[in-house]
Amino acid sequence: MCACASAYAEGPRLALELETEKDRRSGIRSYAVSAKPGWEFAPSSPINLVELLIERSEDSDRDELGFRERETKLFLRVRHSGSLTEHASYYIRGGIGCNFNNERDFTYANIEPGLKYELSERWEWTFGLRSIDAIDGTAGQRVRKYITGPSYAFSKANEVELRYSRGTGDKDLTSWSLGFTHRF
Repeated sequence: MCACASAYAEGPRLALELETEKDRRSGIRSYAVSAKPGWEFAPSSPINLVELLIERSEDSDRDELGFRERETKLFLRVRHSGSLTEHASYYIRGGIGCNFNNERDFTYANIEPGLKYELSERWEWTFGLRSIDAIDGTAGQRVRKYITGPSYAFSKANEVELRYSRGTGDKDLTSWSLGFTHRF
């Protein structure tokens, strides 16, 4: 089935993202930069996007013990999407990855169902719910993120998106991200 999907491939893409996140319990803010090389398949394919997320983040300040957390994440993500109406679509994406940090490395997974609504030919609004958890038994990593925000398509090949997310569960987080995607 994957070989069949490759025959209808739309092609490679690269997304870059900047994110700022605040832990509402500790008040610590972190900054992250992500690169997301991927391959986009035809919209009719069962899996229409595969990405490798590479993220590097660092806390802006040290905590009360003088510790500044640094992380590198590698995450393989797949997406399935489809149309609901002329202007509304859904997506389901998820994957598995590793978090390498200066405290304790762990393996995690997430799943994110969401909706997209086309506001105009170039504007779209996204609503998603991401469930994240460590799959190797590491405690304190269960988080639910509510994600929303607009995206604007400059052309078929270039798009920018702004996202707000609110995380609850083992962590209490708010974040803003700005992303750019280029399709080759």
